[in-house]
Amino acid sequence: MDDSTHGLDDKDVEHAVKKVKLNKSTIAMIERKRQNAILLRESRLQCRPTTTNIQPIYVSTSSSCEQSKNNAGISLKKEDSDLTDLLSTVNCRECNICCNASYLHEKFGESVCDECRDKDKDQFKLISKTDAKNEFVLKDCDFDSREPPLKFVTAPNPHNRKGGFMKLYLQGQVYERACEVHGGDEGIDKAILQRSKNREAFVQRKMVKKLSELRNSSKPRQIKETHVHEFGAEIYHKDDDEYSHCCKSCGYTEHYEKL
Repeated sequence: MDDSTHGLDDKDVEHAVKKVKLNKSTIAMIERKRQNAILLRESRLQCRPTTTNIQPIYVSTSSSCEQSKNNAGISLKKEDSDLTDLLSTVNCRECNICCNASYLHEKFGESVCDECRDKDKDQFKLISKTDAKNEFVLKDCDFDSREPPLKFVTAPNPHNRKGGFMKLYLQGQVYERACEVHGGDEGIDKAILQRSKNREAFVQRKMVKKLSELRNSSKPRQIKETHVHEFGAEIYHKDDDEYSHCCKSCGYTEHYEKL
């Protein structure tokens, strides 16, 4: 495989770059990928055996020949795709310039260049997962399990430096997911209202429980007085050779012996 059949020379790349309005970072990225593709092609050509080093191989079946043809076709398609990716550009939806190397395109798949992102930071600001759950009434499954999962970046937690990293999402994508879950802005407002009602009911139940505990603790405890028997005169029972006496107040009779 030579440059004339499966390659792009410098003139083709420069002609394609002139057709599209590119910034310096995108041009540098395209040049870097082009050089990597050239090095990859040269390394494959160097590893290819020459006619003097080829030794005859006897194959009993035709399956190995078909497999080698398939592998060769796959390698050609892969190399062609690598070369075509050099000229595949994504334009910014705000200013229509190339944004292949922009932060939002690489991290979140949004067609927005870095300049437009810096101009309107409120529109493309990031939000933590905790704040997103509180603001849009979402659950963990809405971020990770629902298709497609929302993309995020990690950053150190400013409230807990020793803890783990926090997840940051693009607020616009979180808003779209909330509209999908709750059915639009009205559904989000209803979910927020229902959550506030549930919180008020929980606080009310907790207050009633605490008041009942205070009432029970403020009641005076009834102290039971211990009964002391007041026995009368003792009586001797000659048949059993024992004595007994009876309590004057409760009627309890105690039997005992004397030594």
